[in-house]
Amino acid sequence: MSNATSVKEVDGILRRQGTFTGHSPSNSDRVSAWRKLGGLHDRAFTEPEVVQGNWVITRSLCDRCLPSPMGGHARMSDRGWVCLKHKRWLGDHTQVDLKDFGEVVVAERHWRASLTQRGIVVDCPLVLLAEEAATVGISKTVLEQRADRCKDPSPALLVYPETVRLARLLSRPSFLDSMLGTEPAAWKRATVEREVSMVLPDALDAEAWRALARVWQFVLDLQDVVRDGHLLGTLPDDRWNVLRLWSGFPKFQSAGVPQVDQLM
Repeated sequence: MSNATSVKEVDGILRRQGTFTGHSPSNSDRVSAWRKLGGLHDRAFTEPEVVQGNWVITRSLCDRCLPSPMGGHARMSDRGWVCLKHKRWLGDHTQVDLKDFGEVVVAERHWRASLTQRGIVVDCPLVLLAEEAATVGISKTVLEQRADRCKDPSPALLVYPETVRLARLLSRPSFLDSMLGTEPAAWKRATVEREVSMVLPDALDAEAWRALARVWQFVLDLQDVVRDGHLLGTLPDDRWNVLRLWSGFPKFQSAGVPQVDQLM
């Protein structure tokens, strides 16, 4: 804290004063007391632990928003890895200035405009899949050019624009509907190839086919989960937590087994 008093010491003082008695960090009286001490709004310390089935991790806050020797950490479910106010990357131990890397800032705006609305949070399985696909499929020349534009870049930072675009694709309701609909498998495969190539164009020093393979396997696995759910009479439970965005999910239990073209 700014007066060199630790959080533990302040908690001890508040307990001796009878402000609260519990030792849990989430104790309601403790939370209320800390709000008053900091003159904070009523939403402070109320960020949920889970959003739409996705765990919200505790992470570092922007060191420009919260200048302090001790730094700060919080759960934030409404944003990706970028502080838009100060244009800083927050996804690593070392925060990075993005003044020369506008694509990442634009990607963050897209995240907040679409992924946040879909209940997608950082480090959730879908985002990790998108990041992996982007990492293996992007052009090495593009990576090198981006690395020259910012200090101490991490792999996750360099592929953030593609990660966000792929995460938006894989969680897009219309994409899920088309992949789990009755269209022929060949059409679905062609659709996936087209969509992935728009995010990760093929190049001599790129292996976009590796990204395509991961997205295609994602589609195959979703179809298997849906088919098994129908056969077992249970709601489908996918590890990426995206079937909740599929239009067929609400009526899943009452509908018959769909005639989904077998993907090969």
